[in-house]
Amino acid sequence: MKKIITALCLCCILSLGSLVTVFATGDSNIDSGGGSLDNGTATNVWSPGMDGVRVSVVRASDYKVVTTSVDITNKSPASTLYHFGKVSKLEYNSGDALSPVQGGYSYIQPTESMPTIISEYGSNNITAIKSYFTDEQVLRSISEYVGMDYDILIGGDYKLLLEPIGYYTFEGVFMAATATETALYDELLGGLVKSRLIDFSHKNLPLSMFLETSDLGYPAWTGSTIDRVTDSEIISSLGLGIVRFTELPEDVEVEVYDYEYRVDTEVITSVYVKGGQSDPDDDTTVYFTIDGTRYSVSNVYYPSGDGQIVWVKWTTPSEPQEMVIDVSVSGPGDVDSATITCNIIDLDENPPPNPVADDRNDDFSYESVPNREEVLETSWTIWDPWWQEYWVDNGYWKTKRWTDSEGNSHSSKSWVSKWEDEGWWGAIC
Repeated sequence: MKKIITALCLCCILSLGSLVTVFATGDSNIDSGGGSLDNGTATNVWSPGMDGVRVSVVRASDYKVVTTSVDITNKSPASTLYHFGKVSKLEYNSGDALSPVQGGYSYIQPTESMPTIISEYGSNNITAIKSYFTDEQVLRSISEYVGMDYDILIGGDYKLLLEPIGYYTFEGVFMAATATETALYDELLGGLVKSRLIDFSHKNLPLSMFLETSDLGYPAWTGSTIDRVTDSEIISSLGLGIVRFTELPEDVEVEVYDYEYRVDTEVITSVYVKGGQSDPDDDTTVYFTIDGTRYSVSNVYYPSGDGQIVWVKWTTPSEPQEMVIDVSVSGPGDVDSATITCNIIDLDENPPPNPVADDRNDDFSYESVPNREEVLETSWTIWDPWWQEYWVDNGYWKTKRWTDSEGNSHSSKSWVSKWEDEGWWGAIC
């Protein structure tokens, strides 16, 4: 089966770890970019640290936002600022229009402070951002903010959409906007935002988060991470991160047994490996360290709930001794290790009895032969995985906007297909 990991698909100019829960895990799929900023003017300026993140819960099956989005920030922006409501990037790309509002702006200051999201110089704080948005306690807080049960949120049917927010002054007006809202606003104003705040609005803000792999209909960003970008690039591909959830892989376990071997003999030592499913996407490798030599057995496959015997052939030393074989296993979950004790003996030092024809044992007796079912044959199977294709169109909507000769704004949408194989590993035993 092809494993899907929880992915935090972000890129940060400066800043986004590992979720440790008993059920779900957060993993990162993220890069970073950006660059230095011009100082701006008193009427058009962004101050470092004035940032936040808009969080939306999205149903994975149909890409619909299912709760009210929330803005999270460490700062205390005035509630009277200008903003565009709590509209997500998905909703804008589905046709929602910008709706400027003054006042009534709401936000949440988290108990655990967020790391810096947008950097003045494009420094990389990505590890801290990843840690924050995949931390169990932070996710529990987010579930309270949006009004969704935590276990439902991480159950695998929903994803978190993250969008960087900048708090900045434009033409003397203090406002809050995501990267997507800033680009849409710039389009409506014919490029005025870009002309005033280009390094912030069209570089560090949109490049503070982007996808490393496509998801929710948005493509992975493959463009420059240090240069200024366009409105259309921001609207279609930048200023977003995604957190996905999946169950933790079951840990790989190894079962070992102790052995007694003769000296100077070619022998086979085996172990039993189990835990999770091992397939060509997440295969298991077993390592045996015997008398200073390391042997490895790779491509060990077995289905979920089962296991596999793994063995190595080697030659025992010529002198009697007690040996320890170290065994380690790497696979889909955490690694495991064990030791095998081997007693190497010399039969010449312990010769067997040599009976003669007139030896007697008058105390000998025997039990009656039990009436057991006769076993005429036996069999075993080897799990041989094969790939079952399942192609899914994970494309995205591309919106084209233009202004006619009379100054009226228009838009049209077209679907850009991106076919991906989301199949799984099956097998015939």
